[in-house]
Amino acid sequence: MKKTILTIALLGAAATFSSAAVLVTPTGVTAALTFSPPSPGINFFPVGNIINDSGLSGAADIGNYTTITHSAASASTAWTTDDPAPGGGDWFAEGNAPVALLLPLGGTYSLTDFVFWGYHFGAGNGNESRAFTVEFSINGGASFGSSVNVEQPLGSLAVANSATLSFGGAFTADTVRVTITDNQGGGGPAGGDRLGLGEVKFIGTAVPEPSAALMGGLALLGFMRRRRA
Repeated sequence: MKKTILTIALLGAAATFSSAAVLVTPTGVTAALTFSPPSPGINFFPVGNIINDSGLSGAADIGNYTTITHSAASASTAWTTDDPAPGGGDWFAEGNAPVALLLPLGGTYSLTDFVFWGYHFGAGNGNESRAFTVEFSINGGASFGSSVNVEQPLGSLAVANSATLSFGGAFTADTVRVTITDNQGGGGPAGGDRLGLGEVKFIGTAVPEPSAALMGGLALLGFMRRRRA
């Protein structure tokens, strides 16, 4: 009976700690080619711009992020790769590799959605990344378990607005790897010779540390015992 009460207390404490959805901003980012054919450099505009809120019209949170916009791309507001074929060409048609973004979260979360703002110059741009393979790690990126493919339809650009891509479930992670598998180029708006993004975040709930859940469970158990007495 005591074990049952403790189990219920621990589950209740965990639910209390992790019930509220939040907008999760990664605490770091690195970009890498997923294989090494002859390719351009990865970062023409700094990749750190996609996690530092540069270019956003305000402080984004879970309650307002759909109303927050992103300014035109520049070296201080957005990220893009080099151009593999100056004057024309397409990133993937030229045989360049997908680019993987490694994103530590600064904590463990149960993630449900990928959120990004587009790469643009006031109008749709073919360099805006649209298709992603998202992988989840619970050991700081040493290994990755589950993965999911999400995409913004070709021709449906985020531009200055946010786009929310559902994972179709919840995935626990402290580090996420997002591999860009396509952009909006190829018959769409101008561009497509680079891969670009304005800002990236996730939607999820915080997963409590085991010690926090235990302390909460023990406190709840003590309260229940006092009530019974």
